[in-house]
Amino acid sequence: MVDPPRDSIALVKVPALLSVRTAAQLLDVSPRTIRRRIDDGSLPAVREHDRTMLRADELRDYIDQLERIGRRPGRRARSRPTQTDDFDFLRAGA
Repeated sequence: MVDPPRDSIALVKVPALLSVRTAAQLLDVSPRTIRRRIDDGSLPAVREHDRTMLRADELRDYIDQLERIGRRPGRRARSRPTQTDDFDFLRAGA
């Protein structure tokens, strides 16, 4: 029997400095969204001559600080009563 593949860290090779467009493509957002994040201070940027650029390590930090949503590992979802549980009062002796 073959074991299923283990989860692994996703690796993407990127240059040290990223253009706004490249950062937008990596995050699957528009360049305008990247510029808004830069303007509101949540995403640091640098000026390389006349271009606005993002440092790859700071983009990684930004991603790491994003809020996680959904179930957390190790937590069990609350079980919902089954339909038969809903009608326990119909059972004899209940």
